[in-house]
Amino acid sequence: MPALKTMIKKTARYFGFEISRYTKDRYHSPLFNCWINKLQSTDPLYVVFDVGANRGQTVARFRAKFPDATIYAFEPGVPAFSKLRAVTANDPKTKLFHLALGEHDGSATLHENANDVTNSLLPNSRRISQFSPPELCVPKNKSTVPLMRIDTFCAKESIDRIDLLKIDAQGYEQHILDGAGSLLTPATIRGLFLEVLFVDLYENQTWCGEVLESLRSRGYRLFGFTGIDCDDTHGWKWADAMFIGDS
Repeated sequence: MPALKTMIKKTARYFGFEISRYTKDRYHSPLFNCWINKLQSTDPLYVVFDVGANRGQTVARFRAKFPDATIYAFEPGVPAFSKLRAVTANDPKTKLFHLALGEHDGSATLHENANDVTNSLLPNSRRISQFSPPELCVPKNKSTVPLMRIDTFCAKESIDRIDLLKIDAQGYEQHILDGAGSLLTPATIRGLFLEVLFVDLYENQTWCGEVLESLRSRGYRLFGFTGIDCDDTHGWKWADAMFIGDS
């Protein structure tokens, strides 16, 4: 059997394909590494935005891959932000911001669930428990959180380029992209890594097709998907989409 697997992989490579084990880990897929290599082949990644940083899971992965980058991490939830601050306490190049990003400057309502990875600025859909473990998405609380546009934040912090913009905002992705304004071009925001949804989780959520079309109109193309969550009943439920400039 090992010899057969080796032969199949060699044959696939001959025709230009790479076979690898499927993994839900968004950061361990071969395609994710290819995307990162593509971005780094042009310029090093010095400015990384982690929007929806939660407890620092992605910050830790990005720090390992981009040791010289300044990471701007945004998290509006109080318990998650406290954990984020603790895990990044010894990392002076990670800058934390206790706020949400969106389409206007001001404030918004954070809908907090039993598990904070499912928190959103949008209310849960009535169908969310069909697609996500019900115990994770039981509504627990609502809180008012500060909200800021990406272009406002960049002007305030004197940031003129974002090398990698990661957004994991539970259906609020298009609002955040709208808040980038004229910055949302491949010349200014080089690569995007967005969670995209294929099933009904939040009210008035952004759907995957909307993200693809919106970014295509701004000069980006889809590089591929990673971190795909699926089951036999619903097929693909959510995934992470990687984008680069369509050059």
